[in-house]
Amino acid sequence: MLLLLISVTVCIIVILAVDYIVTFIKNLRLEKVFKERVDNANVARRRGISGNLLFIAEKIGNYVEKKKIKQLEPMLEKIIQDSRIMGGFYDTISPYTFVGIQAIAGCFLVFFIAVLLDVYNPVLWLPIFAIGFFIPYLLLGEQVKAKHRAFFRQLPDMLDLLCLMMEAGLDFNSALSRIIDAEKGELSDEFHIAQQEIRLGKARNDAFNEMAERIKHPSVTSVIRSLTLAFNTGGSLVPTLKALSGQFRLERMQLAEKTANEAPLKLMAPLLLLIFPTIFMVLFGPIILMFMNGGF
Repeated sequence: MLLLLISVTVCIIVILAVDYIVTFIKNLRLEKVFKERVDNANVARRRGISGNLLFIAEKIGNYVEKKKIKQLEPMLEKIIQDSRIMGGFYDTISPYTFVGIQAIAGCFLVFFIAVLLDVYNPVLWLPIFAIGFFIPYLLLGEQVKAKHRAFFRQLPDMLDLLCLMMEAGLDFNSALSRIIDAEKGELSDEFHIAQQEIRLGKARNDAFNEMAERIKHPSVTSVIRSLTLAFNTGGSLVPTLKALSGQFRLERMQLAEKTANEAPLKLMAPLLLLIFPTIFMVLFGPIILMFMNGGF
């Protein structure tokens, strides 16, 4: 009996050991395959002119990171926030690499101005480099503003569709899935990311709160807070979403009216600098030439 018990125990230990060794080998093989794919992706990302420039930007960024320049910290924080909002390519690079891209842009602008305008004074190169250095930073900020405007334009219509589908009998998740499949836009993409996180096991409130924290838009944040409150208290979603949709639609109309009222003021600069001088040249140019040639 004792011999039988010892045999069974040894068999169990052997089976567990074999299972552990097989699992360990499988994990090593998976890790190797994953590492090879990541390395291949990095190599592919570095091919061509853009890949070489990105490689140089990374080296410049690493050098700047080692120097720990405190004056760049506010700009780096803004780059991190804007990169999270934009996603895509910006999420794949570090903020210091973006600073490297800014440095490359400044050098290109100095080279372009020097060759085009024959400006070889080193004193003038510094402000030109500063202008080129801040151009990518400003462009990133403009892209974030454009994305926020896209959020604001799509939000009322998306809330209306959500209310209609929920009133028709669908639950929140099903209605949101149909809207994401049917509607294309920046806001739909963000909700799609949140929905994928929920399907992977993340809590719904956590996924939506992280989405609001990621995109940093006040209107979307208020919608997420209302949804979270309704989920936690069990309240009705439709009246709240209808009220928010009406409020955002009114704000969108007011913003459109404000933009339309600002259009004449924005047209003044092109009129004064480009159109009026041309009209004056066409009207008074012949008269001035006649006077210069001795009168009529």
